[in-house]
This record gives sequence, structure tokens and C-alpha cells, in this order.
Amino acid sequence: MLPMRRPPAVADIPELRMTGPWPSKSGGMLSVPFALSHARTMDLFDYDRAELDRIPIDIRGLRMFVLEDIPRGGVGGGEFHRIRIEVAFTVKGSVRWVCEDLYGGRREFIPPRDCSLYLPPFILHTMEAVEHGSTIVLIANTLYDADDARTHDTYPVAQFRALQAHYGRKAG
Repeated sequence: MLPMRRPPAVADIPELRMTGPWPSKSGGMLSVPFALSHARTMDLFDYDRAELDRIPIDIRGLRMFVLEDIPRGGVGGGEFHRIRIEVAFTVKGSVRWVCEDLYGGRREFIPPRDCSLYLPPFILHTMEAVEHGSTIVLIANTLYDADDARTHDTYPVAQFRALQAHYGRKAG
């Protein structure tokens, strides 16, 4: 099923720069991995009503998850989301992200630790740990219950390729 809104392109993936570190009252160092303006935050929570109506459960929300101790060469993702927006940042090691859009665009990122990626819906994304023991943190605008597939909003490469074939014909 085609999306109702114009899907984003890989050019729409911003790299968000961390600020800091600064000395804190605790004696430790304070860093801000990402900060979004009110308008950008509202974009994060601007759910496509047509996409929400496709699923029988309300998954709107906010969550953070951590992928820890990824071995060198460990691959994750290889998927896209129709609703979910993710902000991803590396807290240890190094991770390569390969992102594709429905128009045939492709970008690779190896964000430094002072940079986050803002991954919109309809972007196929795959990550690979460049260093052993890499750890990434992701913040998502959807809830998730591992035991309830209706909350997963995760779709395989084959579905992405079918959508990409449609958009490739229209763009070409």
C-alpha cells in the first residue's frame, strides 16, 4: 500500500550535532547529544493519520532503546518504518549507517560520537558495527511491545523494494 504523504528522501536525514561537554555541578561532564526546536519536535510527533489508521492499535508515544556490545561486523536494521521516526546516536565505538529512499537515493553515514542521525519514516536503514563493542541509543516516536506485532511498525526490504519500484517509475 502506497503512503498518502510524499515520503522523505535521504537528503532529508539531518545529522544533529552534540553540544558540550561542559563541567557540571556534580564534577562530571555534561553533554547534550541532540536538542530539537519546538517546531522540529512537533515534526517528530506529526504522525501520518492514514498510516496510523492502517494499524488497529495506537502506537504513538516516546521511547528510548539501547543496542549494546555489538560485535564488529554485527548488522542490524535492514528495515523501514511507515510511522516511526528514530533519532540514533553512538555512545561507544563506531557504527556505519546505510540509508536508502524510495526514489533511489542512497547515503552512508559513520556519525562521530558528537552527532546523531534523524531517521524519518520510509527510509530503509541498515547499521553495521565498525568497532567491536559498539553501543547505540535510539529514541523513537512509537511505543513497542515485543509480544504484540501490531506495535512493531517494521517492514522488510522486499516491501521497500516494491514501493521503491513504484516511486522509481514515477520519478523517471
